[in-house]
Amino acid sequence: MDGYRRAYRHGAVKRLAPLLLAIGAIAFVPGCSLYVMAGKMIFGDPQMTPEFTMATGVRLTGGDLSTVVIARVPSYLSGEIATLESDLITGITSRMQQQGIAATDADTVIDWIDERGTSDDVEGAAAHFDVNYVIHFELEEFANLEEKSTALLRGRANGTVRAYKVEIVDQKRVPRMVFEREFQTRHPRQQPVSVGDVTRTVFARRHLDQLCDDLARKFHPHSPGAGI
Repeated sequence: MDGYRRAYRHGAVKRLAPLLLAIGAIAFVPGCSLYVMAGKMIFGDPQMTPEFTMATGVRLTGGDLSTVVIARVPSYLSGEIATLESDLITGITSRMQQQGIAATDADTVIDWIDERGTSDDVEGAAAHFDVNYVIHFELEEFANLEEKSTALLRGRANGTVRAYKVEIVDQKRVPRMVFEREFQTRHPRQQPVSVGDVTRTVFARRHLDQLCDDLARKFHPHSPGAGI
């Protein structure tokens, strides 16, 4: 019996060791950050629920639900990026895939758009792609100069994102809108950049990268500080 008790105590100490090490590692951190760090070390980083999930109750990451991303970008917005529309689709799709969302490959979507000659066809996407949701981004502004200035760069983008659930009606695949949000972003977040510090093309690419990050986060969990 004594041998059993000793073995049990030894196993309990082994199980507690990681927790004790975590507490010891943060014991000298001042203030409330002590509790924040302890929570992270024991439970991992907290995650924010994406807007889409909050609105619909549907979780796209890590499940069996599939999506396709399409976009509408007026040609006059292209500016420094001639392939802005396809790059937007590619950027958002790749970020969703990286976060565990089953999104149709962007090259497949872009080939389909090129064949049709239009990207603004939610009904066509619902009928063509065997997915549960069609996610449609409509870009209304994509500018890279600070307002009323020719010496400063500041990215501005706004538009609307809509998500449609694909339902079977009379043996046809029909989209039903379940999510709609307007978006407005700025790049950089805090202050503009001097024209002499970076080329317009490089700046526009960085702006697009941030925009894709911001829009993809509407559909996947993310850390509280993301996008700040």
